[in-house]
Order: sequence, then structure tokens, then C-alpha cells
Amino acid sequence: MKKISTALIFTFYISFILVSQSFANGVLRDSMGPVSCGRGGTNIAHIDNGILIHDNPSALTELNGKRVEVDFDFLALSMNYRDPQNDEDGKDILCFMPSLSYAQELAQGRFGVGFGVYNPAGFSTDYNLVHPIYGRQKYASDASLTKILFGFGWKITDGVSLGIAAGPAYSKVELEEPYAFQTGPLAGLPVLIDMEGDAWALAWNIGVQWRISPNTTLGIAYHYQDKFELSGDCDVDVTGLLPVPDPTAHYDKVEFDFTWPQSLGVGMTHRLNDGHRVSADVKWIDWSSAFDEVTFKLSDGDNAVFDATFGTSPQDTLPLDWKDSYAFRLGYEYLLTMADTLRFGYLYNRNPVPDSTLVPVIPGILEHLVSVGYGRNWKSWTLDVAYLYTFGSRQSVSTSKIVGGDYDNSSVDVDAHGFRLGIQYHF
Repeated sequence: MKKISTALIFTFYISFILVSQSFANGVLRDSMGPVSCGRGGTNIAHIDNGILIHDNPSALTELNGKRVEVDFDFLALSMNYRDPQNDEDGKDILCFMPSLSYAQELAQGRFGVGFGVYNPAGFSTDYNLVHPIYGRQKYASDASLTKILFGFGWKITDGVSLGIAAGPAYSKVELEEPYAFQTGPLAGLPVLIDMEGDAWALAWNIGVQWRISPNTTLGIAYHYQDKFELSGDCDVDVTGLLPVPDPTAHYDKVEFDFTWPQSLGVGMTHRLNDGHRVSADVKWIDWSSAFDEVTFKLSDGDNAVFDATFGTSPQDTLPLDWKDSYAFRLGYEYLLTMADTLRFGYLYNRNPVPDSTLVPVIPGILEHLVSVGYGRNWKSWTLDVAYLYTFGSRQSVSTSKIVGGDYDNSSVDVDAHGFRLGIQYHF
């Protein structure tokens, strides 16, 4: 009966996390859980939380027993978009991004195993903007990434551990806005689109930790790109633009590839005297390969006039041209007592979005993050909380590369507040 109950709880939690992804924000999250968040996202060389199955599974060999962790991450994103027709704030969205993990050591720390459910990426926007042709319209996006990872760690020597984690990943993308075709014979044609797609794929990552001395640890972690062949449906509307009897069409099938980027990170943590600990991570994120362009294809439409005018399988490619990003993370922790830990952090993330393809529906321009956190141990329990504020400079474009002129002379400003709460049980 206990095994059945545990399985039911785990199944419900996974379903809850997948549903919650419709509220995900940001693009690639700088940290998950309050422990890593409180020290500026540094986590590659640490061993003190269940998020490490995702960040660096080699830490599974250093757990000293078993650990269950539940984290509740909240993020409130504020956005503003300006162009000659608009000066509008996006709808404030409170995002809920939970995670769950279980891990334990085996063979007296020679090996370690664990599994976890994580939400490492996503974005969401909701504007009500004036379009030059269609008037006031909704500009909204939702994209999410959820991973269910099973990790294994192996202590090669007393000071070096190797780890790998793999499992199914789920991604969903939704877009609703006025859109101008970018390529082919339809280039420049403005339409109203409402499309969504989802898919499953395999995700994996590997990591190494090297305990250089009793007080210093070095970590390296690599995440393979998460590439999805999304499929779903799409609605297209040209009301008032073309003189056709029925200006709407529903396509039962839309197909497009969507890739979350690969990354490589190096981290180090060092314990000073009197309960002080510092840590630093440097991470490369391959946005130039992942967000180079997005191509989508429509088929199985229900409007014969659209099929005769646009073809039975219209397709288009949206340029993004994002640049690779480098994240620099710094963390500081102070052990106030044997049970209380205070954390501070700072992160700088190079903005990967070029001015020429800046759009309001992908809020990827955040550059700085400051955070503070607190942890309290009580018997077998640990409670951690953290707060973060992330922001960047207002970004502008004069002549947009996006065909149609919708985003010419526009600018976007984004910032966000976050709160993290985590509970660990050690046994």
C-alpha cells in the first residue's frame, strides 16, 4: 500500500508540474530552487541540494544518505513595449515552477542514484498592442521545457566523481499575434495567427567534480541541446485584408522544430575559515545554434480559397539570429550557526538578442541578477528561502530585420522579481 501511495503521489506531482508550465517565464533559467538561487545560481561544484541531478549529477556520490527535496519557485515578470503606435505594459504574470527530487548514495558513497522533475526553461508574454493594419490585438506567447531525469554518479577515486543524468523531456510552444510572412511568395503578407505545438524528446547531461582539497571543489557540467519536433494546430485570420468570403482558416497540423540550447559550465567552491564559503560558475550557452531561426509548415487546412491562394502547405522561416551567451555567477554563504546559513549572489548574463530581431514575445534580454537567501536545519529537515531581482537595459531597434515593419523603431524593457521556497528531508 505504501508503494502504491508513493507512486500515485509522484504521478500526480509530475502531472502538476507539466500543467504548471503554461505559466513559465524567462527563457533559460539562471537557477532552480532556493539554495542555488540564494548564491547567485552557482551550483556546479556543490553537493547540498537535489537540483544537482540536473546541474551536475556527479554530486550524487557525496550525499551521505538519502534526500527528498521539494521546491516551489515563483517569478513575477514585468514588461514594457514601445513603438510609434504603442507604449504598453505587458500583463503581469505570476509564474509557478515547482521541482521534485529524490537521491541516495550507494556502497558507502562509491555510487549515487536519484531522479527529479525540473522546469529549467520557458517564457511567457501577454500584450495588448495596436497593429498598423489590424488595430488592437493580442500579442502572447508561452513556451516551456520540463525534464524528468534519472541520475547516476560514480566515485572514480576518493577525490573525483563522474555523473550522468538522462530522461524524457517535454516542451510546448504557443503563439498568438499578428504575423507577417518572412519568406517566399507570401513575404510581407500580414495575418493573425494562433498556433500551438508540443512534443517529447530525450534529454541528458554529464558532469564531473574534483575535490582538490578538503575546502575546495571544482566542477564541470555539460547539457546536450533539447531538440523537439513540435506538432499541433494553427488558426489563421485575414479579416479586412483580403476580399474573400471566409477570411479564416484552421490548419489541423502545424510542424516546427524548436531547440533549447546546449551549454557547458565550470564551477568552483571554496570554504574559508569561520564558516564562510565562496563559489563561482562560468557558463557558455549555445544560443547561436538553437535560436538561429524557426521554420514552420501548415497543412490540412479547411479553407479551399486559402489553399488555392497560399497553397495547401504554406511554410515560413522566422529569423532570430541570437548570439552565444556567457553567464558569470558569484555566490557567498555564511554559516551563522550550525543550523543557519545566509546567502548572497550576483549574476551577469550576456544578452543574446540582437537589436535587429528584437520582438516583444520572447523576453530574453535580462542581464543582471542579485539574490539573497536563508537556510535553516532542524533535525532531519532543512528549510530554504531566497529572493531574486533580475533586470537588463531597455533594448531598441530602428529598422527591424523582421519583414513587415511591425517592430521598426521599437524598444523592450523587462525585469522580474522571484521568490523560492524549498524543503529537504534527510534520512
